[in-house]
Amino acid sequence: MSVPPTGSPDVVPAHPHVVAAGGVRWRDSLRTRMVLWSSVINAGLLLLTALAFYLGARALIVQNARAEADSLARQTVRSLEATLESVQVSGRTLAASATGVGAQPANLRSLLVASLAGDPDIAGAMIIVEPGLLPGDADGFTWYIRRDGARLVEQSVADLGYDYKVMPWYQRTVSAAGPWWGEPYANAATAGEFFATYNLPLRPPGAASGAPAVGMVSLDVPLERLAALVGGLNGAGLRPMLFSPEGLAVVHPDPEVQMRRSAAELVGQPGGEDLAPLAAAIATRTAASFESRDADGEVLATLVMPVADSGWTFALATSDQHFLHRLDRVALVVALASLVALLVALWLARRYSGAIASPIEQLTDSAHHFSEGDFDYPLPYVERGDEVGVMARAFDAARGSIKEQMHEIGVMAGARQKLESELSIARDIQQSMLPAGRAFDTGHMHVEAHALLEPASEVGGDFYQFSELEPGVLWFAIGDVSDKGIPAALFMARTLTVLEQQARRHGSPEKILAAASVRLAENNETCMFATVLCGRLDVASGRLRLASAGHEPPLLLQADGSAALLAVPAGSPLGFEPSDDFPLYEGTLAAGATLLGYTDGVTEAFDLEHRAYGSERLLRVLRAGDNAEAACQRVLDDVRRHAGQAPQSDDITILAISRRRDD
Repeated sequence: MSVPPTGSPDVVPAHPHVVAAGGVRWRDSLRTRMVLWSSVINAGLLLLTALAFYLGARALIVQNARAEADSLARQTVRSLEATLESVQVSGRTLAASATGVGAQPANLRSLLVASLAGDPDIAGAMIIVEPGLLPGDADGFTWYIRRDGARLVEQSVADLGYDYKVMPWYQRTVSAAGPWWGEPYANAATAGEFFATYNLPLRPPGAASGAPAVGMVSLDVPLERLAALVGGLNGAGLRPMLFSPEGLAVVHPDPEVQMRRSAAELVGQPGGEDLAPLAAAIATRTAASFESRDADGEVLATLVMPVADSGWTFALATSDQHFLHRLDRVALVVALASLVALLVALWLARRYSGAIASPIEQLTDSAHHFSEGDFDYPLPYVERGDEVGVMARAFDAARGSIKEQMHEIGVMAGARQKLESELSIARDIQQSMLPAGRAFDTGHMHVEAHALLEPASEVGGDFYQFSELEPGVLWFAIGDVSDKGIPAALFMARTLTVLEQQARRHGSPEKILAAASVRLAENNETCMFATVLCGRLDVASGRLRLASAGHEPPLLLQADGSAALLAVPAGSPLGFEPSDDFPLYEGTLAAGATLLGYTDGVTEAFDLEHRAYGSERLLRVLRAGDNAEAACQRVLDDVRRHAGQAPQSDDITILAISRRRDD
């Protein structure tokens, strides 16, 4: 496969299938992420800005609305105070004049007419003087005059059809220390029109304030006059209310409440608990402010203000929602416009992000083909001078390097396959050099020799050998070469050959090892060495002679099942330097006994917790009556159980020789 020239076209036309060919779904593409995240960030910033603006505007509108309501409420209270104060001044003037002009009816009537003429807020006036309480007045005076459009309607109080002396309003007035405002009323004398009355006790000129009253003066103010001062605030989110001295709702936005219920009764209605501050402020003649909810659940901010010391109370409830309704409509329009702008921005971002994302998508498509092994797929943008060009040239260099490495890997794979094949052949050759288990019979004695070898790699450095070099005599050896792999296998083959040659020349194990040490030390520049246990067994007599070149001590299993390691003196391993110091061990392999030789791959087999198999466990594993093959297999199985899943770290070799008497 060839690498495309670096002069390939700078731009490759995009195709609709580019993303799909690259294995990237549209929702995972870089373009989609860029558009998505930019839109989310912009929308988030826009939302936070709009929300901050909305909350700020909302708070400012509510604050301004409540401040304006407070100003309007105070202005209305001042108007009410001016009206009521004007009536109160007229009342005090009438009371002072009525006791000073004497008991002449004409004079008293003139005072009543003058009071009506002097104050347009007064719709009616009344003077009552009890008979015989003023000097020179035996008849008293009771007269009431009221406006009826442009004319005056006059009549005696006696013509009203009741005894004024028993009326509560009269008794309260003559017993009161000062003037007071009565509750609204309407009767035939007022032509059904509701009036509020200002009542003052009459006392003789110069009498103390606590002196007995001789009568009373009252002035009527039409409720329409007071309602007109309050009603101008209706609408625009404002709900004005006017309460009489005893808490009656004289002006109220709810017709079912106006002139029918008091503030205390409103509190007692279901859901009226929020109005408790209103009733308390009216009762204590104090100002108050509180929030409540109407029947529709709308929040109302209410200001309560007493009208001077008249006993009247003005309240103004402000609906925040009324003022916020326009803001909410503006906010909705702005939100819709922002949404449209966001969609337009999203479309523009999607469109123009292609200028950035398209080259990357095409490079991604090329990378996908490279991942599938198509290294000749066109690679665009290699001549661009920006980051895309840098990435394209990096891809170009990478695919050239990958192709070279793949070629090298192919060569190495072929070499490795050849090496593995050669190692497999070497393993077969190595195994063929080792004898199979066999039996020897002499007279009534039967000897079995068996061995197992499991290399840690393809080829290993362990070995064993046994053969009948002369009738009735078994020669055997087991060894372990330093290192592993092919070098160990070659040195093992050399050692095994040298030992077998020397065994044919020398009958005793110590002489075999001494001669082998000379041969193996020659031309041993690699300084490899081997430990060897060499032995000779007379089959008929059981006489056993052993010599060790630094090897593990063998194990002797007696016929009764007891096992022990033989204390065979060890000389130096073979291969370092020539030596003849290999002490001879002599003993007897009794009938029913088994001799077991092994390499350190048995005792130094480690489990996953790095615990060695050890000699103690080896002594416990064998059983009485095991022949050579059974003994080898039992030891190998126990070593495997101990190691478990731990990898084998060294070659394992086991050699067993058993001797028994034939029956």
